[in-house]
Amino acid sequence: MKRYRSSEKFKTLYNSDKFCDAIFIVGKERKVFRCHKTILSMFSKFFSKLFFFDGWEKSQVSPVSEIEINDIEASCFETVLKFIYQGEIDLQLPTEKLNKILKLSTKLQISELQKVMMSMLLKDGDNLHLIQDFRVFDKPALKEILSSKKLSIEPTQIFNKVFNFGEFLAQKKNQKPTPTNIKNQISDLLPYVPFEKMSPLQIQSISKQEIVPYKILFDACLKKLVLFENTSITSQSTNTKKSNFNNVIQPNQSNNVNSENSNTNLTSILTKPNQKVNKTENEKGKGKDVKKNNSSMEIEPPSNINSNTNTNKPNNKKNKSISVLLMISVRSESPKKNVLNSFKQNKKLNVSSINISENSQSDVEYEMLSKHDVIFFFSNSTIKSCTKIGNMLAKFVENGGGVVVCSCAALAMDLNGHLTGRIVDEHFLPMFQGEFLENKRLKLGKVEIPEHPIMDDVKHFDGGKSSFHISANPNNLPRNSKPIALWEDGNVLISEKQKHPDFGKIVVLNIFPISGKNKFWNSKTDGAAIICNSIEYVSKK
Repeated sequence: MKRYRSSEKFKTLYNSDKFCDAIFIVGKERKVFRCHKTILSMFSKFFSKLFFFDGWEKSQVSPVSEIEINDIEASCFETVLKFIYQGEIDLQLPTEKLNKILKLSTKLQISELQKVMMSMLLKDGDNLHLIQDFRVFDKPALKEILSSKKLSIEPTQIFNKVFNFGEFLAQKKNQKPTPTNIKNQISDLLPYVPFEKMSPLQIQSISKQEIVPYKILFDACLKKLVLFENTSITSQSTNTKKSNFNNVIQPNQSNNVNSENSNTNLTSILTKPNQKVNKTENEKGKGKDVKKNNSSMEIEPPSNINSNTNTNKPNNKKNKSISVLLMISVRSESPKKNVLNSFKQNKKLNVSSINISENSQSDVEYEMLSKHDVIFFFSNSTIKSCTKIGNMLAKFVENGGGVVVCSCAALAMDLNGHLTGRIVDEHFLPMFQGEFLENKRLKLGKVEIPEHPIMDDVKHFDGGKSSFHISANPNNLPRNSKPIALWEDGNVLISEKQKHPDFGKIVVLNIFPISGKNKFWNSKTDGAAIICNSIEYVSKK
């Protein structure tokens, strides 16, 4: 029997009208590509979900679908299509374009193209910085990557990528992503992570996860201590160094090894599992004023608490205005106006906004964020400098700021507008990225914490005909996350997290924050109260 390579058959269909049932209009030049749903879906999970999930074909897509994509370059989309139909890709393309193709292959979930691009990166060490996801590699390839001196990825991001790889392997083997299971999957990779290049606070945070063996972190601290001594000896006397090593590290200390403040006891930041840590004098002083409950949720201290607590901002008073920055990625003004209308329910909110979409003419710098108490983040189109935005949000939280994220696009990997950077990689958010869900009217379900401040005056919530949200199992949330309320289908509706006592709080609202008469959340229900209560809640320490 004579056999044919399927790619040879596909070549004759590339950009052909024959059997075409999908037309893409791509980029600013609006270039037209004629495609076939079945072929695209064979190679891409993104296209499979787009064309063939339950109810889509019957209700929304005509026999020939015409789809506009404005935030992708036509030449990159053409390169991806040629790979799908013809099995070919030019690896001599400029580095910048290869980077865009790699990101596009990740976004469209084309695993074969990802593997080809990754193998190219392994051959050319200068391009290792383009790596976005470790999950497409096997362990030998990962060890080779982690051993490379040309790998220019931040040490904490390397650890988080390895951690996510462990979660992926555990779930692949039908195991729960518990610390023990993750540790077992990546134990042979952990020695390759450069812990000695991390700041003491980062090492301390990692030690609390109980993923990395104590000995690895302890050895990293010793290496860091030796490195510090070598860089400091020219500027300080030996006696001065020894006396200063017993002080405590400050949370906002730089991550750069060479700029570490000498007031750092590097080896004292680690505690072995089950080892009790003595409270500092500041913690003992706070003990009388701070209430605790079994949920470990941070409780707002009384208004008369000592003003000398370690915060960058004064305590909020009942009548104090709350400065809110609306960071929003949208293509038109109407979504922004709709969200701002919800803010009007709380007169204490002093709101300004900035468009962070790919088409925005303005750049966002951290100084702009630092002037506000709370960031409210919402996206439904591609974000400009997405990783930079994610890193700045993480820094904002580390410095005590509060963040409210509407998860719908921000945490849906298969939609334009999802967040990247430290805010996701280092698990600041109280919800994982998940599958995008819609087309089913849902209302407020079980309230897990009825007495929570976010639930004040919230009795009804109707998500509308679409009820946009992502899949979020309340029993599978990031560590220290608390589900506050659920949807009727059992997915989390509202969740919160405070990664560190000195950090700000983050709330995720698993909703599309636009209200409407039919498709969006019903404006006659309490969606505005949920939004405003969340902002006020995260504004307080």
